[in-house]
Amino acid sequence: MGNVRCLIANISQIVLADIVQKLAEEIDDIEVIDRISNIDDIESIVKKKSIDVLILGMKNNYLPKVCSDMLDKGSKLLVIGLVNDGRRLSVYIDNIGKNGLFKIIKIFSNLNKE
Repeated sequence: MGNVRCLIANISQIVLADIVQKLAEEIDDIEVIDRISNIDDIESIVKKKSIDVLILGMKNNYLPKVCSDMLDKGSKLLVIGLVNDGRRLSVYIDNIGKNGLFKIIKIFSNLNKE
């Protein structure tokens, strides 16, 4: 399995974006491909640079239209939304399937216990 190609987008606080990028780059198999501030550029960058994961700054729990449109088109993109400056996390995965659903439940329930 190759590196996970990651795009960081729309994180308004530069310090938070820097921290997210630095932490991602410390993981051996995560490669930060790009970091952008304008969500209008997300779809073209995801296609052009074969992005696997989008770490997205969000002001609320609603996925921006550009992202939901990509997922509706069958994109395999994993979207991790950092809501309210990272105090809350939302994960968006399309076509997860029953096995994937229960794997995620186990992962997140264990994280909540730490």
